[in-house]
Amino acid sequence: MGRNRKRLQLLPGERAELMRLSHSLASPRDVERLKTVLLATDGAHTLEELAQRIGRSRATIQNWLGKFGVGRIAGLLERRSAPGAVSPLAGQGIQSQLRTGLKAGRWNSAAAIAQWLEETHGVKRSRKSIYYWLRKNGWGAPGASRRK
Repeated sequence: MGRNRKRLQLLPGERAELMRLSHSLASPRDVERLKTVLLATDGAHTLEELAQRIGRSRATIQNWLGKFGVGRIAGLLERRSAPGAVSPLAGQGIQSQLRTGLKAGRWNSAAAIAQWLEETHGVKRSRKSIYYWLRKNGWGAPGASRRK
């Protein structure tokens, strides 16, 4: 038995607003989200079908529909940070300190790096974010050279 079809209930006037915005907004990000919500309102598609049609993962579609369910159109289009915002980890000072600390074996885990960043620089990052920066810069995992 397949999953239930996904059907969103729209408030009066929301369909017209979704249509208007999907034709007037310049951001492809926002238009894609609006069109996904519009597709989900007819109840003809499962999350998997919506994901395949839009070309995104099922989890992404579920996330977008959840944002719409909680915050309606404004919640769907909300950005937590400005597009193109530069991470504090990209700064030369932090990059240099990270490089030096990693070479010296100062940290043995991403959690230790995260703690150092918060205490020293006031920058709060998850372990996942730390690993992203390590990979992006071609650096190995903390303590990797000592594990062999």
